[in-house]
Amino acid sequence: MATPPKPPDTTDDLDASRAPFMEHLEELRTRILRALIAVGICAVGSYLAHDEIFHFLTGPLYDVMAEKGLGDRLVYRSLGGVFAFHMQTAALGGLFFGMPFVLWQLWQFVGPGLYRRERGIVLPFVFASTVCFAGGALFAHAFVLRPTFDFLLDYSISEGPQRLMPDINIEEYLSFVVKLMLGFGFAFEMPTIAAFLAMVGVLNHRALIAVWRYAIVAIFIIAAILTPPDVISQLFMAVPLLLLYGVSIGVTYVITRRRERASQVSPPVSNDDEG
Repeated sequence: MATPPKPPDTTDDLDASRAPFMEHLEELRTRILRALIAVGICAVGSYLAHDEIFHFLTGPLYDVMAEKGLGDRLVYRSLGGVFAFHMQTAALGGLFFGMPFVLWQLWQFVGPGLYRRERGIVLPFVFASTVCFAGGALFAHAFVLRPTFDFLLDYSISEGPQRLMPDINIEEYLSFVVKLMLGFGFAFEMPTIAAFLAMVGVLNHRALIAVWRYAIVAIFIIAAILTPPDVISQLFMAVPLLLLYGVSIGVTYVITRRRERASQVSPPVSNDDEG
């Protein structure tokens, strides 16, 4: 009677699969470390220019307060409040100015898993992501902060026997402004992310059109989460996001049509052939 075959020893298979996994973790750790170093260097440079950053961030509020006759001062509640403010603005500047290198490290990590033709879009994607992030943050500073402050400070009473004057502390103000600017910065990445997903074949315009009703609800929820609790700033984020969703549909339409035309004139290529 024949002996049944021994079950295959899976130890070697486990070791073989564990090695690439550990290599990916090591690669991820290296990329994160390089990104943090870049952000740290940019943060040091931002700290050296902390006075300019202070005037840039507080300018819209001071302008609105001056127009309404509400004084021209911000206060701090703790002994180290001003120092903490400058350190936090330096960290914000580090993230803002270091964003191109952070995105470059991210896509250097993702790149080896893409097709060869898809790896060529990494550099344009990093550039477009940086422009969209900076554009969103600057849009918030230029067009959102002043109307938001104007709306909120309209509730102050600066004349008459019973005066109600704002006493805004710098710590809460920084949190307010940073949340708004970063929220807009990341929200403006929508077309870039949609374009990348369309290029790798994960997303197309038909899927975006099919879920447009849910997208509108999700956009207003995201705007409520990423902005301070006032209607004006939420509308200022929701309306551009709706427009960007339409732009995303247009971008994915163009990319999807190109992919479909390319697949009709040439046979599909395997990942092994392209990698």
